Amino acid sequence: MKTLAAALLAATALVACSNPTRADIILDTHGLGGTGDNVIFSQLFPGLVLGHLNGQHDEVVRFLDRSVFNPDGGILGGIFSGAANGNDIKIVNTNELDIKVYDPTNVNVVTTTREIFSLKGTGVAFLTVTALEADGTTKTFQFNPLTPGFSLADFQLSATAQSGFDLKAINGERILDLDIRIVGGSIADFEHYRIEVGPTAAVPGPMVGAGLPGALAGGLFLLGLARRRKAAAIG
Repeated sequence: MKTLAAALLAATALVACSNPTRADIILDTHGLGGTGDNVIFSQLFPGLVLGHLNGQHDEVVRFLDRSVFNPDGGILGGIFSGAANGNDIKIVNTNELDIKVYDPTNVNVVTTTREIFSLKGTGVAFLTVTALEADGTTKTFQFNPLTPGFSLADFQLSATAQSGFDLKAINGERILDLDIRIVGGSIADFEHYRIEVGPTAAVPGPMVGAGLPGALAGGLFLLGLARRRKAAAIG
């Protein structure tokens, strides 16, 4: 069995490191401050949870379990699940969670300027942020124990206490996608997820059901259709 140190090095080798000197995305691992809309649980599918915002926005938030839907054959996670936790969303049992925000039609990606969440579990968190630059290009940022300015303690998960993460985009940057990968363990509890919504991305993203099993994609299509009908009725 690989040691945790070896696993950390192997995981780092799988992803291209971004330039840490350009702080267009800032990570604070010392709290859960900030403002924005709470993300509330909507629906659970195999390997997929959908959420919605509790504020003035009507976006759809997609939580994809990459330990199930992983094209490179990654390690399977546990019994991935999501549920409502009061005025909050709660997701459990995965070792790689991909998060993206869509408009109410489930077609176009919506950017965010801030994403705040907490994790409980075992292992070490590796965060990958795909951001949209002011000129329309994309850039990838990596946050992990090997990122300058951070240490293992910043990303080591606890089974008994929540670890807070606060990602903020500056200098015209906007967050397109967040991937949370756990090395040497898994997420036992993801919650307190709050986002500040930015404009719709300049480039459309794939429909929320793209690449998923037919029945699942069909269910997501019906969800988007119901939302559009509701909007038309209100208008």
